[in-house]
Amino acid sequence: MSQDLFATLVFLIGAWLLYRSRKRVFDRKNAFGREVFSSYRSKLIGRSVDLSMMFIAAFMMLTGVIFLATQHQDSWGWIVLAPICWIAFVGYIPSGRR
Repeated sequence: MSQDLFATLVFLIGAWLLYRSRKRVFDRKNAFGREVFSSYRSKLIGRSVDLSMMFIAAFMMLTGVIFLATQHQDSWGWIVLAPICWIAFVGYIPSGRR
């Protein structure tokens, strides 16, 4: 039970970080939809902070989902773990186009 709460908490923190990083981008846009920065330095810092927040958020969300899936492997977890194992062992996702 506590492991489920921890995994859910990690997932929710990651989702909140993703929301905040996307909101930062939205708040910087003007009426025409273009991002506005006061200088080139603030643009580099702002974009790098947003990018790092997105990577951390994606990592935390994936960690939470994978941890929940391993805890519930007998019921629904195998649906999540099957594609992850395929990518880990085979290395690609098959597609119809060549």
